Amino acid sequence: MDVLSYTAFNQQVEYQRQIREKEACYRGLVEAKLPASGGSSGVSALAWLCEIEPCLLWNPVQWTTDNQISTPKFWDCIPTGDGWTNGLKVCDDTGYYRCGRNCTWCVPNGVTCARFQLWGSGGGSGSSRSYSDSPHGSSGAYASAIVKVCPGQCFCLCSGCAYCCYSTAGGQGRVPGCPSWVSDQHGVFCSFCAEGGDGPLLSWTGNTGKCSSYRTGVSCCPESGSCICENGMHACNSQVCAICQGPIDFIAGSMYNGCIKQNFWAGETDEEKRNNAIVYGIRGAWPRWCHDNSKYGWSVTPPIYGYETCAQCCIQWSSGNCCAYPYCSAWQSSCMRIPAAGGWETHSWGNDGICADSGRFGQVCVSWKCG
Repeated sequence: MDVLSYTAFNQQVEYQRQIREKEACYRGLVEAKLPASGGSSGVSALAWLCEIEPCLLWNPVQWTTDNQISTPKFWDCIPTGDGWTNGLKVCDDTGYYRCGRNCTWCVPNGVTCARFQLWGSGGGSGSSRSYSDSPHGSSGAYASAIVKVCPGQCFCLCSGCAYCCYSTAGGQGRVPGCPSWVSDQHGVFCSFCAEGGDGPLLSWTGNTGKCSSYRTGVSCCPESGSCICENGMHACNSQVCAICQGPIDFIAGSMYNGCIKQNFWAGETDEEKRNNAIVYGIRGAWPRWCHDNSKYGWSVTPPIYGYETCAQCCIQWSSGNCCAYPYCSAWQSSCMRIPAAGGWETHSWGNDGICADSGRFGQVCVSWKCG
């Protein structure tokens, strides 16, 4: 390593140390706002909107120093409620792990409160050909809301469908996932949904905050990394450059939306009104990813709310071919059969028959209790 490279490396290490210290300090401030009884009540709507949401918007996952499993950042600040007596889950039950489902749920007698959770379906990966890589698809967004309900009210629950096909070599672009949503005719929600994972890689690289979105580099090294080819399908490695000062860390993608249209918490406790006045959520995310001048690399799939540990997989490669379908698809294998996960990555060292993977299914869960 020459002197200039060594100096740049030391500067990067120092920057990373400063980031860790600042995040540790901020975490302490957030924890001071959590109730002493634990995280079931979460932080107030005001604290979430003004302090936590801006932090999560472009950096949804805890920063890490290597390619190990990372810790979701401030996800425990989302109110979860307690005392739920029953629940319902709507998602793909066909065995394909990528289809959509919908049903109508009507509030049973005696039930006064419900929590709705949404996971958008994952974005698909892309095929790779010749010498190229196609990172994992983007995960779908997550959203949560706790509202007052009345017996007889009915809600339409729709879990998003991921693209049902697997792209092959020569294809163009990548397909985003479909949103999951909840609607009603009683004035409870307005545009309540969790978007599906993003599509083409140009969406991924464009979100890194750099001027050269056609290369897989970080914001401080916009011209490093591979070129994006086939309209965002994969990253070409014919003239590969290492990702300078990498890796590309988890980058936020698809968004969650919605509001609670009426103040159903009027007359309730101050804590309930503070914590259940808004839709809480987490944006979808792209994987961590890195490679060097030899085309060797690694990636880590992003965590997903409720599936934080089992959603993260670390993949490394130095040669060979990775054909996501059928070897790493949820349908043909047992790979990541969880909601909102993006399609498995592909990698080619000269093969032109690499198949991509579809994203995973969306999901809607509702929990309820009596007053």
